[in-house]
Amino acid sequence: MRSTGGASRCDVPLPFDVTPDPLSAPAKRPPAAAPEDGALVHRLVGAHLTSRGLPPGSDLLINPRRPKRGEVAVVRSGGRIRVGIFDLERGRAVLRSDRGTRWLPSDAVYIGVAALASPTLDGMPMG
Repeated sequence: MRSTGGASRCDVPLPFDVTPDPLSAPAKRPPAAAPEDGALVHRLVGAHLTSRGLPPGSDLLINPRRPKRGEVAVVRSGGRIRVGIFDLERGRAVLRSDRGTRWLPSDAVYIGVAALASPTLDGMPMG
């Protein structure tokens, strides 16, 4: 059975006009450009360090040295780059983040320590 298109008694017009807003895709930032002095830059992908004020999309300038306890470390482990707060637990190296603790294997490669961070400013007025 098919409707004939007549208005029903339940359809009451609104007292104002509703215009649908077009959904705009979020602006994608270009990959981080490497500074002139050859320092490494890493962009955070996940929300692992939001409690430290580093939301996804933040750029980390990396100082290539071994991390100390409590520093934001960048480590290559299991073929992936991992970022977290370096700490020791039961004599083993771990990375702590908002999502928990990750034990680091003995063959983990320490890329460096986040020396400077530039958090993302999406949604902030520019100029």
